[in-house]
Amino acid sequence: MKKETRLNMRQQGILEEYFDRSVAGDSMETVATEHGISRKTLSQWANTYHGKDLYSEWKTKATQDLKPKYLDVLGVKALTGSIKHMELLAKLMDWFPASKQEIVTEERKQYGYSEPDVDVNDIRKRLKQSNGQITLIK
Repeated sequence: MKKETRLNMRQQGILEEYFDRSVAGDSMETVATEHGISRKTLSQWANTYHGKDLYSEWKTKATQDLKPKYLDVLGVKALTGSIKHMELLAKLMDWFPASKQEIVTEERKQYGYSEPDVDVNDIRKRLKQSNGQITLIK
């Protein structure tokens, strides 16, 4: 069967029944046998572009009821103080900015960063005292 083949109503019904029953644990072979077709035929229908579109639509319908429940559970977990759950909830609710933002402080010069307030001679002295244990400072 060609990938571009359009499935008829009977084929679509059998495929949708297979999608429903596969969640319950039924195999492709079981569903196909009950409809008097081979597993290979059912697989070919499922692998057409139309079959893949049907599966995508079925999956969207099947998960619509789960979204509110998922957000409720995630909200409860976030309120218990779980940082990971808080971050995930904030991302899903678009509470984080979509892109990174640069924060400009007064300490910068017009053409670059201000010089760090570090005594270079003190760093060299400490490196000598480390007896070779410190080899690189970033």
